[in-house]
Amino acid sequence: MKHYLLTIFTFITFSVFAQDLPTEPASGYAFPIGSKFTIKLIPIDSVSFNYSIIKYEQFTETIDTWENDKLFAEKGKDNTIDFYFCLGTEGKTEDEKKKNMKVLLIFKNNSKYSMNFDSDIQRKEDGEYEKTSNMGTYKGAKGTEMWPYMIHSIGLNNFKRKK
Repeated sequence: MKHYLLTIFTFITFSVFAQDLPTEPASGYAFPIGSKFTIKLIPIDSVSFNYSIIKYEQFTETIDTWENDKLFAEKGKDNTIDFYFCLGTEGKTEDEKKKNMKVLLIFKNNSKYSMNFDSDIQRKEDGEYEKTSNMGTYKGAKGTEMWPYMIHSIGLNNFKRKK
């Protein structure tokens, strides 16, 4: 199953960057580290959603892990979620910042739904994807997921309304 997911995510990742936006709605896509993107949720039924990538750009800045509210517009487009998949750190000195470096997935949910979703991470370049936990998203709220180790790519899929 993991090999199957890796193949799908790899294909979709290369497809995303080779085609015009917005993408065709799908259940999931994968994104490389250093990505800023916006997805638009497309309902399949009363619970499940596909999504389309409506904005994508590289994002190579290292951000402050905790002071990052200015990344997001106060009001985003309806039924969208904005994401940054990047490096973040905190500290006053360069040594502190180097010691506190983490991989972050920061997002703001502009939809009217709180959502659960699955996330799969690729820890080794060209390695297999492995499932990782996440807290989901809450309507109108910003969220942060962080990891203390390198992640080369993240797959986001299976978006569903929280009960």
